This record gives sequence, C-alpha cells and structure tokens, in this order.
Amino acid sequence: MNRSLALITAAVLGLAACTSTPDVPAPGGTTSPGTTTVTTPPRAVAKADDRNRLGYGALKLGMTLEEARAAGLTDLTWASAGDRTCVADDAVAVSRRYGVVRITLPAGAKTSRGIGVGSTYADVRSAYPDATEYDDGWKAEVADNAAYSFAGNPEFVFFGDTDEVFRIKLGAVETDCTPALL
Repeated sequence: MNRSLALITAAVLGLAACTSTPDVPAPGGTTSPGTTTVTTPPRAVAKADDRNRLGYGALKLGMTLEEARAAGLTDLTWASAGDRTCVADDAVAVSRRYGVVRITLPAGAKTSRGIGVGSTYADVRSAYPDATEYDDGWKAEVADNAAYSFAGNPEFVFFGDTDEVFRIKLGAVETDCTPALL
C-alpha cells in the first residue's frame, strides 16, 4: 500500500468514527449546542495497524525484533536476557517465531475501556464481563489472538473487588516464551 493511500484510508476511518450530537438540554430547560466525538471502542489499547496487529502506540504484537528496533521502540537484541527462543525486558517480550508477544503498558496508560493501574478488580469485571481469574489477577481476551492481563499486588494471594490493578500487559495468545518472560 503506498503512503498516500494509507493516509487517505486513515483519514476516512477517522472521519467515519466521529459523530455530532444534537443540541443538549441545559439546566433550566434551554438547549445549548454541543459537539462530541464518539468512537467505537477499539478492542485493545491501540487500533490495529495495516496488518491488523493490536498494540500500544507504535509497538504492535507480532512485530519482529528488527521492526521494533528500527522504529526505536526497544533496545533489545537477540543477545539480551531471555531463553533460547525469546528475549525480554520490563516493557516487551519478543519471540523469534511470533515476534512481540507481550507489551507491558506504562503506569499511566489505560485500556480502551478505561482500565488502568489503580483500577479495582470490580472495575475490570465491569469493563470486561468475560474476564476470568488467573494466577496474578484477571485476564480478558480482546481479540482471537490477544488478551489483557491485569495483575494485582504480588504480595497478595487472593484478589477482592476493592483490590487494585498493579500492572497491565497486552499479550499474544500464542507464544513460545517461558512464562517468566511474559
């Protein structure tokens, strides 16, 4: 796809996501004009790229290590810490076979449904009704090939509704990395 076609496609998709609201009644029964932008919530932190890869910002699941390095998104190399098939740091895990398989969201980031570090597990279950409990907290599938994991405080064994999300990761469902790297 050439660059101008990609820009036109992005502009059309961006315009298609916006709508205008009718005049909004103000307190006292009068109306005041108002315009808001309404978008269909994406199924992950960031929309998919032209290859339908979900991710956070410019970092996408499935990117090769070379793509991520060329974009300036990681300093990892195949000589970095990892196992024989994967390398990882606190921000990302990359598989030789599957590419980027884990993205750890920055502390201030939120999912497309408003969940961030500090949200409660009640918030997670409300935003992601199909979320399931797992070892470190809750997991919610966001596509056939990706899921969020909402980890709690590592000092806790069980998580209640008022316990808070400690860390959020977007991960590929299919991976060959050891769990310690994910």
